[in-house]
Amino acid sequence: MDMGYRNNRRCRWCRSIRRTHVGTTVVELIVAMAVMTVILGAVVPLFAGMRNSSDTQQACSEMVQNARVLHEHLLRHLAQATRLLAVSSPSEAAGYLEFESADGAVYHYGINAEGYVEFGPVGAAAELAGPVDFLTFVCYDANDLATPTEVAGHIRFVTWDGALRSSRRLTRDRAVAGACCLRANGNRSWEYLTATYDFATREQGVAAFAFADEGKPQVPSQPDVPSRVLNASEYDAIEVDDGMSQVVAVTSQANFAQVRFTFRISEPESDVVGFTATWNGKGVSMQQARTDGASLYVWSYLAGGYELLSESPDTESEVTVVGTRSESAADYIGGADGNTMVLLVVANDRETGQKGNRLFTDYVKVELAIRVESGPLVP
Repeated sequence: MDMGYRNNRRCRWCRSIRRTHVGTTVVELIVAMAVMTVILGAVVPLFAGMRNSSDTQQACSEMVQNARVLHEHLLRHLAQATRLLAVSSPSEAAGYLEFESADGAVYHYGINAEGYVEFGPVGAAAELAGPVDFLTFVCYDANDLATPTEVAGHIRFVTWDGALRSSRRLTRDRAVAGACCLRANGNRSWEYLTATYDFATREQGVAAFAFADEGKPQVPSQPDVPSRVLNASEYDAIEVDDGMSQVVAVTSQANFAQVRFTFRISEPESDVVGFTATWNGKGVSMQQARTDGASLYVWSYLAGGYELLSESPDTESEVTVVGTRSESAADYIGGADGNTMVLLVVANDRETGQKGNRLFTDYVKVELAIRVESGPLVP
């Protein structure tokens, strides 16, 4: 009897032990996973927000530093510039600037293919700041701070505007803007004058010459072609923009109408920092499906050939064609006496058929930008 009782108690105790060690149920696992999901859903956004905040602060700091470097660099170097040699259009998003510094070296600001602002000697510029979405330069001369100018020889005041690109998605771009007055070695300034050469103000046959003819190729390889000198009445026709024109009428098949203008420059070559050439007239090809208009060239003594300055649209109407050079102006002054500038105007098409090809010249001029020292500069 006692033995049976003890065995019965031992069996109940074993069953209790077995119930105590039974594994976790599926319901318990699901509940645990749900709790963990809720906890993670609440914690992960906190960590993401902290990370985004850190990235944003770092990106802002980088852009502020880039903006400060770019602004202070432009201000410091342009303040010591003696003159500008080349500048981009105010509407050019990838702006550039070239200037001569007080040490006599020529430096360049621009944007490289990767979108970074670069600075350094021409041909050896290195990355300075960026990347940028745009960088524009707007320049003014000393006497007009309302009308922008791209004539480098006239520029005395430079402004810039840019946007530094953010490296983080949640950070806005940073703007940079500034302005600087150009100085000469800190205590000298330059005055920029304009000298006009045309057939009304320069002595014909002495300081100003004109030649016209037909020939080929379209652009001669020598600066003395064409060579037929205009007569007195033809000179009269090109003195002023008054609707009276000198006319070259082509008579031979495949020839081009050509007119050449030569000016003797009286200013020292070293003082010429740029020029603007202007031609007013029209090129007319009476044959259908041919090209009208004319093109304006200047002889480069450095390259030994003509360089295209500008060309008119395909039209029979009278137009004004303007071309400018604002750097290395001395390359276009030379000749036997070292003081000659040569312009060439040619028709855009050659003579074909029997209906005629004509080139009309109403007026032509060259305006030189002359730099002369004018004494101390008061900012």
